Amino acid sequence: MADEVAPKGAMATATKAFATHHQKMLLIDYEIPTQAAGYVMGHNSVTDFWDTAEHHFRDIRRERIYDIEHVQLQKAAWKEGERYDSASPGYRLSPAQQATKERLVQSYMDKNSHVAKPYQDVSCRLHGPILHDLNQNFCQAWENSTEPPSLFLDTAWLIIPPVWFARKIGDWIHNKMDPDFITRRAKIPWEAFKLQNGQHNVQLLRTEPQHAEKSIKECYANLTRQIHHYIFIQNQYIQYTTWAEHLIECVGRLRSAGYLKPICVFILTSTPENNGMDRPTYDVASKVGRSEAMKVEHEEAIELARQGKGEQPITPTKLQKRGINVFMGSLWTCAQSDERLRTEDYEEIYIHAKVAIVDDAAFTIGSANLNVRSMALDSELNVLSEAQDVAFKLRCDLFSQCSGLAGPGQFGDISATFGQWQEKAASNFDFKSSGTKLSSELLPFYVDRKPGSPVI
Repeated sequence: MADEVAPKGAMATATKAFATHHQKMLLIDYEIPTQAAGYVMGHNSVTDFWDTAEHHFRDIRRERIYDIEHVQLQKAAWKEGERYDSASPGYRLSPAQQATKERLVQSYMDKNSHVAKPYQDVSCRLHGPILHDLNQNFCQAWENSTEPPSLFLDTAWLIIPPVWFARKIGDWIHNKMDPDFITRRAKIPWEAFKLQNGQHNVQLLRTEPQHAEKSIKECYANLTRQIHHYIFIQNQYIQYTTWAEHLIECVGRLRSAGYLKPICVFILTSTPENNGMDRPTYDVASKVGRSEAMKVEHEEAIELARQGKGEQPITPTKLQKRGINVFMGSLWTCAQSDERLRTEDYEEIYIHAKVAIVDDAAFTIGSANLNVRSMALDSELNVLSEAQDVAFKLRCDLFSQCSGLAGPGQFGDISATFGQWQEKAASNFDFKSSGTKLSSELLPFYVDRKPGSPVI
């Protein structure tokens, strides 16, 4: 049973790293089934990924990132403050003068650091027999994990002096941990976690190359195949061209069978943090009629088509005639000032979430990005559920958070909301261009830079 979905701050993951290092899960009090709980998540357990659902502009509670090493910056800042002392040599500073000096020091620190970007993520809290599967996944990874090679442990101190501490902790984990840990847990049957009033089904999915598992890929394929109204995807990376081709193929089959209602596709993602990720993102954008969202690649494609070396990118109008309406956007926040805003007064919200919702009827949440690595190469963990009430509430919460519009009632016609999203995003684009406060977080996805060498 998935009883809570939280589009807000970060939380901790399991304490031991998995072999291929991208699964994110938390399992609490497993050996006390009556109070056990679990999380499958997008969140990483590092402090600079903390935020709130409101994504306030430059919220000072978010992690501060320093341009140079923190201690060195503090020393430089105090030297800057010592210049103030010279104004009254031989005299002790008054409280007011000391406060002025401290403000100078803090100002220097602020000029050489910045608050981390706003951060959007989604995690799912779980109860019931699914915890048995979470435990099995964790124990399997624990047994398959290996210590770093001795050469690394013996030489890493040359690069990272505190590594001796990490080695001590590693020795303690491997030599002092309860040796019956896995055996004892294996004796707890899944029936111990049955809920008296459990109403929801939920399935654990993995990408696990060493076990030839690609069930998350199958999940996205099946969800896409079953769309009749809409799919909402909020994901850190939208770079899986196979999915975009599958979407068009599935809608084509629907229309061939006589189902002519348009399918609405809502995609939210961030500007790729590395320009080497631009082309894989463009490959998807061009497939779903959003080629113009990436200016440089779009102009290249137009020129190649003019030279007879490729096809013209499909337009939104042509895709609509094939029954697919696609909105591709990103999320932004801004300073709350009544004066004209500057470029630096707008800040993109970094989307780290990995969530998809289909038709208010099913959803998946987890660690898997929509790219080749997460579908086939990395170790990933998602959940899939047909808990319709949770899917509907999740859609309303995320739609409200992003656009200020929850959308229609459950299973209602979402086409009007699709049009409203387009209008809101276009208005916010104009607001941002004119230095006006945004009316919501929603803007069109747009990248205007030269792409770098591709990376997966």
